Amino acid sequence: MSTTSITILHDIDFLGADREEKMDAYLPDQERYPGPRPAIVLIHGGGWRILDKRSPREVSIGNDLADAGYAVFSINYLLNVGEKDESGVMRLSRVAWPQNFYDCKSAVRFIRKESTTYRVDPQRIGVMGGSAGGHFSMLVGSTIHNEEFNREGLYTDESNEVSCILNFYGDYDLINRKSKPFPQETPEKTLEVEKLASPITWIDSNTPPMFITHGTADGIISVERSRKLAVHLENLGLDYTYVEISKAPHSYDLHPQQMDLKAIVLEFLNKYL
Repeated sequence: MSTTSITILHDIDFLGADREEKMDAYLPDQERYPGPRPAIVLIHGGGWRILDKRSPREVSIGNDLADAGYAVFSINYLLNVGEKDESGVMRLSRVAWPQNFYDCKSAVRFIRKESTTYRVDPQRIGVMGGSAGGHFSMLVGSTIHNEEFNREGLYTDESNEVSCILNFYGDYDLINRKSKPFPQETPEKTLEVEKLASPITWIDSNTPPMFITHGTADGIISVERSRKLAVHLENLGLDYTYVEISKAPHSYDLHPQQMDLKAIVLEFLNKYL
């Protein structure tokens, strides 16, 4: 049984007091883990439309990783707003792109800016998420050198660098999805945004090491997506770890029923963060 005493700080105004979206921090025991600690920005899933930084998956991951010595910052970001019509088609009254992405970028820079406050090593920040959060994690990590994206959001004097990416069953390519996460006024505009919002557009030889996990029983995002992503990373010569879990469904934390991931994730983090 762990003897670690984790400090949890709720509802930090990382986007300013006027924004509803806040951040929770899971900070390691100072006696057990003295000195600046590596940090992880944790981005929740939910189809870009629902769920929260304090969903059970995020709380579990925050506690697990803080117990292992990592400072975890679980964030909210601007969500799409809408509902399904009688035919089952999602109708959005608010499309959050690109503010949702800028919120994730701002979180990285906020942690770097406030590194002394939270005892964080500003040179060791990773980004992690499941499903839509996995998508944003890949997008944050693959655009660290993109000048257009990096001048948007808050704290733009700070670096956008992240040391590694942890993608839990997120989609690397939004083009030609049946469900359109960020629809625009015309099909042409929608395609343009889908390309901008797809990590595959930006992943290149400068992309940080990536951890990928996906379940073969995922009924929302096919495991084939992560298999293709792993091949793409291999062809680019990037460092990555791919863990496929037989019969695992779409959503899980570090302790899926079929296989415990905690040791594998910590091995990846110890190596790259």
